[in-house]
Order: sequence, then structure tokens, then C-alpha cells
Amino acid sequence: MNKPFEFLVEKDAIWADMLMQILKENNIFCKASPVYGAGMVMAAGVKERLRIYVPAESKQQAQELMEAFFPENK
Repeated sequence: MNKPFEFLVEKDAIWADMLMQILKENNIFCKASPVYGAGMVMAAGVKERLRIYVPAESKQQAQELMEAFFPENK
């Protein structure tokens, strides 16, 4: 049975990658999905953004880590 994932945050790709690394180093599994398709990023020149999801049981810890490294998300 798959465990439910919950939305954590949406960030520019560079910051999302950094946050995902922090989560992984703290043994929190995470998934990311792009906000825009690759064609939109290339054609329109918009910054790539990712939505990060974590297991429901890890969300509180993930939120605390995110706020520690990205205080603007408090």
C-alpha cells in the first residue's frame, strides 16, 4: 500500500534541489514535480519551479528543516 504524500512547498529549481538534498540527508523521502513543462521553460524563458512532496508522517520534521534553512517559509 502506498503511503500518502503531502505538499510541502513550491520553489525555484535551484532552491528545491537544495531542500531535497537536506531532506534526504535527514532520511526524509521526498518527491518533486515540475510546475511548468520543459517546453514552457525553454520557450517562455521562465524559471523552472518544483513542487516538493513528503510522506504525511514526515511532514512536520520536513517543515521544521525547511524553516531552519529557508526562514522566509515560516
